[in-house]
This record gives sequence, structure tokens and C-alpha cells, in this order.
Amino acid sequence: MACFSPNSAASLQGGASVDLVRNWPYKGRRFALQAGNHNHQMTDTLHPQIDLSTAKPLSRRHPVKAAIADIRSGVGRWWMWSAMSWQDIRQRYRGSVLGPFWLTISMAIMIATLGVLYSTLMKMDIHTYLPFLCLGLLFWTTTSTLITDGCVVFVNSDTIILQSRMPLTVHVMRSLSRNFIIFAHNCLVGLAVIVIFQVHQSLYSLVSLVGIALIYLNGFWVTLLFGMLCARFRDVGQIVSSFTQILFFLTPILWHPTALGMRHWIADFNPAYALIEIARAPLLGVPISQNVWVIALTTTVIGWALAFSFFARYRARIPYWL
Repeated sequence: MACFSPNSAASLQGGASVDLVRNWPYKGRRFALQAGNHNHQMTDTLHPQIDLSTAKPLSRRHPVKAAIADIRSGVGRWWMWSAMSWQDIRQRYRGSVLGPFWLTISMAIMIATLGVLYSTLMKMDIHTYLPFLCLGLLFWTTTSTLITDGCVVFVNSDTIILQSRMPLTVHVMRSLSRNFIIFAHNCLVGLAVIVIFQVHQSLYSLVSLVGIALIYLNGFWVTLLFGMLCARFRDVGQIVSSFTQILFFLTPILWHPTALGMRHWIADFNPAYALIEIARAPLLGVPISQNVWVIALTTTVIGWALAFSFFARYRARIPYWL
């Protein structure tokens, strides 16, 4: 018979399982373990009158159920992540007179400059090209920001994660909410361009809301997946940032997809283009092709399945990676 601490695997005798000790509910006591050929008998040396023969290890929630509960609880705490996102905006623009509207002004100047320049170089009518460019840049900016911010969503919140117990998806929703607030400010530029260039709007324009919802629905799994990968491998963030810049030039934002000619597959199989086009085309009165819907919905389903499987498997390890 040997005495051991339930948290000390080195004191086990007779080939007892380490998990048996780590999961035992009587932590902080000293035990005596008698090893036999077929079974093990454990007794409490401090309280011999307690019968541990019927004691069961602590139950653990299934990883999939824990992941679902985390997502449900994190999304449901809207009052928490909305307040945190507003605080992020206030901290970033503390002391500024215009605050986030500086980003709106910057985007307006860039759109006006690029619109005049590229419409001249491509010999396109500025009345049709500038609204196409403006809405494309508007939706691309929020898409790329969701990707880059997603890479540091857990790394930047390491202090909160290590010091308080809350669903990890609260930080994901915090990032999405913060970027949506900035996107709402930038929408003023798109609205101004639509009014100035008299782009006709109809009930079909409301389909753009579906595109915006798809962008942020995909932004959730992108933030969750890249946040975990970058928490474990810090170099992934730099790789994603470089890839995002390349993706910008491969996506029909500065140029029209018809300019590709026989190489139209570059745009057809581009998930970023599919998501942006569903949000942009209705505002321009352009019909959305079936291929765009298929690529967008397929990306959403596959992305969510991949991110959820990673989250269910590695959710408990995220604090240790930080």
C-alpha cells in the first residue's frame, strides 16, 4: 500500500491510471491505493470512515456540446460584447473630434480619387464606374477588416480570457460588432454616391441585406478559425495579411469581371467576390448569377463546419496557447 496525492501521477503504484486520479472529486486529500492484479482499492487516510468504492470521477461535458453552449451563450450575451465593442471604439478615438468619421472621410477621398483615375484609364463612364467602385470598396473594407482582426481576436483579449470565465465567442462577437459599427459609418459614403449619381433603387435592393448578413455570418467562422490558428501559431497572422492583399487584386473591385474574358473563372470561384457581389449587385440593379449564390452558400457551410470542428476540439486549449 502506497500513499499518494491525487494530483501527483509520479506517486501512482501498481499501474493505476493517471486519469483516475486527475478526475477524482476528492482533491486536496491524501489517499492510500492498494494495487491488485484485477482491481484497485482506494481509501482516505484522513477519513477512513468514508467509503470511496462507489465514488465516480468528475463528469466532463462532451466537446461538441461545450462548443455549442459556448456559441449560444456568447451570442446571447449581446449586452456584454456590444458594450465592449463601443468601448473599443471610444478608446481608439479618444480625444478625436470626428472619431470614426475620419475613416469615412478617408474612404470618400480614396473613392473619389480612384474613381476619376481608373474611369479615365479604363475609358469607362464615371456615372456607372464610380458607384460600382464605391460599393465594392465599402464591402471589401469590412470583409478584409473582419479577416485581419479575426487573427488577433484571442491574442488581444488574452488578459480577459486568462483572468475571467466567460464564453470565448464573446470576443468573436465583440470583433464583429466593432467592425459593424465602423461599417455603418462608412455606409454614409455609399449612400451619398447612390444619391449623387442617381442610382435607381427598388425592392430588389433589399436583397443587399442578405449579402451583408452573409458577409458577417462568414466573418464569424473566419474570426473563430483564424483566431485559434493565430493563438497557436503567431506567424499565421502575417501569412493571412499577405494573402488578403493578394485577394484584393483578384477580386473584381477596381475592375469589372467582364474584363477577364476567357479567364472569368478567376472571379467565378472567388468566395470574396461571391459575398461582395450579393451585397453590391442589388444596389446597382444588376441580377445575381446562380453561380454566385452557389459559391457563397457553399463557402458558408464548409467554413462553418471546419471552424466548428476546430473549436469543438481545441476550445479548451486556447487559454494555454495565450
